[in-house]
Amino acid sequence: MKPLIQRAFVSAALAAFVWLASVHNFVAIALIVVGLVELPTYRRRPTKAELLAVVPEVAAGLSFVLLIALFPRALTQIALALIYAGWRFWLVQVEDNTSSQVAAAFINQLLLFESIFLVAAIWHPGRVIILALVWITSFILVYQLLESRNDRSAGVLAAAWALVVTEAAWVFSAWLVSYVIAGGYVVVPQPTIVLGGLAYCAGSIYLAQRQGKLSRTRLSEYLVITLILIVIVITGTAWRGSI
Repeated sequence: MKPLIQRAFVSAALAAFVWLASVHNFVAIALIVVGLVELPTYRRRPTKAELLAVVPEVAAGLSFVLLIALFPRALTQIALALIYAGWRFWLVQVEDNTSSQVAAAFINQLLLFESIFLVAAIWHPGRVIILALVWITSFILVYQLLESRNDRSAGVLAAAWALVVTEAAWVFSAWLVSYVIAGGYVVVPQPTIVLGGLAYCAGSIYLAQRQGKLSRTRLSEYLVITLILIVIVITGTAWRGSI
């Protein structure tokens, strides 16, 4: 029990630092510290598997830093810091569970989409930078998941997924729309919802296939659900530029 308590304490302390650093515009420092804390210390050169194993924690940490820095509401920032602490603690408990790993990868993907497209909407970096971030983060997360399951096609599948997501991001970058919820306490870019639907479909298909439960009927259900989500979001939006 003691290691879990220590882990919870470290998670809470790091979350507090991330919040303080981000709200005081020390985003670069927070990013560096998160990277150093999340990456384990090895007495020897770390293996590829050891480096890939920390990808979920590092990706989530960097996403939370950016989100805290981007959201102006103090209540939202504190809530994100607390969620970050719980997230780090939860990840340790699901290291050997395939379903939970897929769920963690999906949530991580959503966090990265949310932070990247909020950066695009608020800080307005070049389109090339956004597309590069989308491709790199999507590839690394999926590759880490598949490689941890000893999937021989990890590289091909990860590259294919990253390409699909990047092409969709290129389309959305032409007219970036964001939904402002609860008076600005929550802001959700539209690409996060649509790409999240695609990620849910792809992840569910992969998990069902690995468990031997993928059928034509189930595949059709996933595709129809994703298609309906995308159609509702796209047709229900007034395309007048960006918010």
